[in-house]
Amino acid sequence: MRLYNTLTKRFEELKLGKTVKMYVCGITAYDYSHIGHARTFVFFDVLRRYLEYKGHNVIYVQNFTDVDDKIVRRAVEEGKTQGEISRIFISEFLRDMSKLNVRRPNYMPKVTDHIRDIINYVERLIELGYAYEVEDEHGCDVYFHVPSFEGYGKLSGMSLDELNRHRIEPNPKKRDVKDFALWKSAKDEDFKANAVFDSPWGYGRPGWHIECSVLSSKYLGVPFEIHGGGRDLIFPHHENERAQSFAIFGVEPVKYWIHCDFVTIGGEKMSKSLGNIVRIRDFPDGEVLRYFLLTAFYRSPLDYSESSIERARRSYNYLRNTLLNLDMEISALRTFGIDRDGVGFDALRHLRDFELAMDSMNTPNALSIFHSLARDVNRNLYVMSLSELEECFRIFTTFSSILGLFEGYERIPTLPKDILELVKEREVARMEKDFERADRIREKLKERGIILIDTPKGTRWMTKHF
Repeated sequence: MRLYNTLTKRFEELKLGKTVKMYVCGITAYDYSHIGHARTFVFFDVLRRYLEYKGHNVIYVQNFTDVDDKIVRRAVEEGKTQGEISRIFISEFLRDMSKLNVRRPNYMPKVTDHIRDIINYVERLIELGYAYEVEDEHGCDVYFHVPSFEGYGKLSGMSLDELNRHRIEPNPKKRDVKDFALWKSAKDEDFKANAVFDSPWGYGRPGWHIECSVLSSKYLGVPFEIHGGGRDLIFPHHENERAQSFAIFGVEPVKYWIHCDFVTIGGEKMSKSLGNIVRIRDFPDGEVLRYFLLTAFYRSPLDYSESSIERARRSYNYLRNTLLNLDMEISALRTFGIDRDGVGFDALRHLRDFELAMDSMNTPNALSIFHSLARDVNRNLYVMSLSELEECFRIFTTFSSILGLFEGYERIPTLPKDILELVKEREVARMEKDFERADRIREKLKERGIILIDTPKGTRWMTKHF
């Protein structure tokens, strides 16, 4: 595989062992997730699936930020605690991910379950000379001193002037404008939201960046292979995270930093602050949304519009109908006990092309190859042999499994003798133009979960779950 490494600013061949450890930054649990979030988690879900397809054992960690300024603010506004707010939106997020067929990571740690680990980490940074304490009227803050880490800025590629301009934590007591908070002293709103934790620096809560350094190293060790997230996390979050982890462990903490681009509307980034979001929960069909999110290369923006969604829906339905047609034909040949000579159909060439596309995580190319297979299947559906049809079905479902489409699909069964006799009886009724009897048989079979489909090649059937 060759993917773009944000740290080295080039496409690199991934040199991976049997086990691949991957960390992806999760949500800050203060609101419903939108399809910009969905793009990140769908992409890394597909990356995980493809790595597993290639024989790797993937250990996947994704955190929940369940204490944060935005969570505290919403808790105070609604008269709730930080824990009540975060639990609501973690639950909603998990529901959204299920809707999108995103598999659960191996570990999904919450920040508030690891406060002691975070405190230990901050203490160690102070001991090593990378962090310092600043007292104020509320207690004590702890900052990471950016100039103490020589490699700061390498991940984002920002110049010193750019780094100075981008800091958003003004505090005249900081040693440098770029320094960022590791621990924040508790303010009145923190107490109101029950978002305070005891520490050597008094009551307070962690800064945002420290949590991912702590959680990734706790669950994956250092170094680990892949760290992912949206492009907006490169700076300051991942830049700061890299600095903290390198300072503690003395080695480059991550081999490959991988980031995907934004979902846009009219060319503008989708974000809650701009108010131009489309929430996952409001989208009626999760698999169509998932398909849409795979239609652009992960390093390119993906523009959302009603027309682009409609195109995705049509393309998705074409693949879905091809899967049904293919499976129905296989079931019919098996049920009737017939076969054909075949046409020497080479389905494996599609698999080779698909793997080539996926080796660079070029999902739009992979989808194009998927459609090429579907077109060839539809052209040759009634002339392929049973073994050719089964090989096409195997490769078709391999593609869908890697891309996370058509989850839960169940094979159309070979009909038992009693149902087959009803199908034959209905065929006779149709030939005799006794359509009332034919319709009664159709309804009887429908009650047993079998939907009959009349084709130019005779009766086929499907199960009504799909």
